[in-house]
Amino acid sequence: MKVKLKNVISDFLVPMRDKPKIFDGDIPWCRIEDIKGKYLSDTLSNQYVSKKIVKSMNLKVYPINTLLFTCSATIGVTAITKKSLCTNQTFIGLVASKEIEIEFLYYYLGLIGKDLIKAASVTTIPYLSKSFFENLEIELPSLRNQKQIAKVLSDLDAKIEVNNKINQELEAMAKTLYDYWFVQFDFPNEKDKPYKSSGGKMVFNKVLKRDIPEGWDIEKVSSSCQIVDCLHSKKSDYVFEHEDYYLLQLENIKQDNQLDISKKFYVSKAEYRRWTTRIEVQDGDLVITNAGRVAGLAQIPENVKAGIGRNITAIRPKRIKPTFLYYTFQGAEMERQIKLNTDTGSFFKSLNVRGIKELLVLRPPKYLETEFEKFSLLHRRKRELNSLQNQKLTELRDWLLPMLMNGQVTVAAAEEQLGMVAEDGEMYGKDCVQELKMVTPKPFHRSSAVIGTHIIKKLENSPGMGRVKFQKVLHLTEFHCNTELGGLYNQKAAGPHNDILINHIEGKFRNYGHIAISNDIVNGNKHFVYKTTPNTEESEIAYKNLEEDFKAKLDNLIDILQPLTLKETEAISTLFAIWNNRIIAKKEINNSVLIKDFYSWSPRKKKEFMDNDIMKAMDFMKLHRIVPTGWGDYIGKEK
Repeated sequence: MKVKLKNVISDFLVPMRDKPKIFDGDIPWCRIEDIKGKYLSDTLSNQYVSKKIVKSMNLKVYPINTLLFTCSATIGVTAITKKSLCTNQTFIGLVASKEIEIEFLYYYLGLIGKDLIKAASVTTIPYLSKSFFENLEIELPSLRNQKQIAKVLSDLDAKIEVNNKINQELEAMAKTLYDYWFVQFDFPNEKDKPYKSSGGKMVFNKVLKRDIPEGWDIEKVSSSCQIVDCLHSKKSDYVFEHEDYYLLQLENIKQDNQLDISKKFYVSKAEYRRWTTRIEVQDGDLVITNAGRVAGLAQIPENVKAGIGRNITAIRPKRIKPTFLYYTFQGAEMERQIKLNTDTGSFFKSLNVRGIKELLVLRPPKYLETEFEKFSLLHRRKRELNSLQNQKLTELRDWLLPMLMNGQVTVAAAEEQLGMVAEDGEMYGKDCVQELKMVTPKPFHRSSAVIGTHIIKKLENSPGMGRVKFQKVLHLTEFHCNTELGGLYNQKAAGPHNDILINHIEGKFRNYGHIAISNDIVNGNKHFVYKTTPNTEESEIAYKNLEEDFKAKLDNLIDILQPLTLKETEAISTLFAIWNNRIIAKKEINNSVLIKDFYSWSPRKKKEFMDNDIMKAMDFMKLHRIVPTGWGDYIGKEK
């Protein structure tokens, strides 16, 4: 049935025009710039008003679950308050009665947003009055249906938001490593110690006007990349002939440096060929904006090919690693150079090809650039998959929105669509942890005992070495080195544990005599002691036949863990599992939730560890690149 908003909205809150001049309270003062998603709970400008100011200026305080709608200038930006707050006069606040679900109204106003913008355009300055909203007619199903529709759409939005947060964390991890190695210059030296902090030789560079590691060099971007400007021509007409023929536009390059091609600007086959005579961008290429949002950046993901539209330049890496170049362009030094090379002489700022070619890149030794590429490329691929998934989810949500509202699709059918949209075992709009199937034990790696022998040989005299520490190192070997050793991991008090695997390996130790196992009593508890034997070298000969890449990664891991205590190793192994679980389950990742999950792992954790212990382990992992990528199976509680 159709109803006017004034019949289902209990209050229409319109703020005063006056803006506070004193911000010394705790009530957020929010602007349109503070809205970054569906919900609003804080200000990005760090402006907070006091109750005294609210009273003296008669400011409107929106209660929790108020729907904010921008009603002047930029029409149609919406958000739901999750905390009591104030805003400027750009907004009107809609407070729902018991007859309407506020999240349903959020999506409904989004659906009719274009009509509202059109209605506001009849005045010189676009504006929608309180009276307009009071008399706005909407189609309102039963409250039960409202909640069901809102839940379907909210589940999709929640999944999109989780993916965005995972991407932010993945990006932050790669940036942190880039900063350690190529800004602070604490990359691992030949002894795997931080280079600069350990006294590595630095030399002054006259061009950059700062010290850089000895042997490093600088060069122009044009020395290692092909730089291609867009075709200087009038904008093509939008014509759909084939899915493959489209040109990237400025709006495809997002603020978070991701490429969003959910909305494509299609052109004819002839136009596409004309616009790609210079370059057709592909995996690894960078695209950078020349005007508007100057120096907006994105990297072309795997399996994408496109033409570049107006005001975009393509940078194709030739003699430089693509992901390393991507993070170099996001650094403070490159930002400084871009500002110097940006043309501000005209009305609009612009960054032309000539300016891009003059940009300088700091080049480390090839091996170090390659090592960073290995780490960061895994994270980039994961981000690309999440972004692709978000594009599919967005398309589904935007298709479902009008269908659900006008009754062409039922809620049951929509939920079925949520299940059908899953690809390659990925699930959308559901709690992935609950949906994960119980994993069956895996067959043993043919060299699992050989690998176990090598670990013990190198860690025999490591602090606290015993069965628990051996198990933690086995876990990190498997999940960090991406090699299945067999068995099944479960959550145990001391961290990830694989009884099946360790019993198998210890059985091999006893059969072949490569490692001697004995028991000792430490603090009243039985403690396993592992010792090498004269037969250990037989196993080491077999170890030499394993893949070089695996051996290099494992030996590096062992060397990093060698000086650590049992407690420190347990913290790293547990954190790795928790972090990896969240990546697999596509859940939010930040320090706070990792610490919370750590303490929730088992009651023992709260007794043995403090926040500082966990943060030290996290920093150590990032420094030494012992960071999960979502490889392997989710590690759950034993059933």
